[in-house]
Amino acid sequence: MIALRRRGKLLDLVLSITAHAKGAGYVSAQEFTGAGPSAITLVDNVRLKRYLIVRDSENRPLQPPNWIVKAGEPSVRTYTFPAPGPEVKALDVSIGSEPPLRDVPVTP
Repeated sequence: MIALRRRGKLLDLVLSITAHAKGAGYVSAQEFTGAGPSAITLVDNVRLKRYLIVRDSENRPLQPPNWIVKAGEPSVRTYTFPAPGPEVKALDVSIGSEPPLRDVPVTP
């Protein structure tokens, strides 16, 4: 599952990840995406803009504290970005070395 939800001047990327690995235990999502959460960006291909995860006043990114998921179970994560203008109806989601997820709708 993937969703982009507008929240005033912010936009939340809600992402569900399920790692399928041999054996039980926990898996670093970096192993199957090729990058950690800092490599998640949103791209507006029409206006040629890239959006990075928002940082708080102590320069910490507004994202979950880890990128570890339990094998075989869905893990929902939320990442916060600056919201694009109201004319933007969809964005591409880029996660590390994975192919981008194209035209993900932006919902109110």
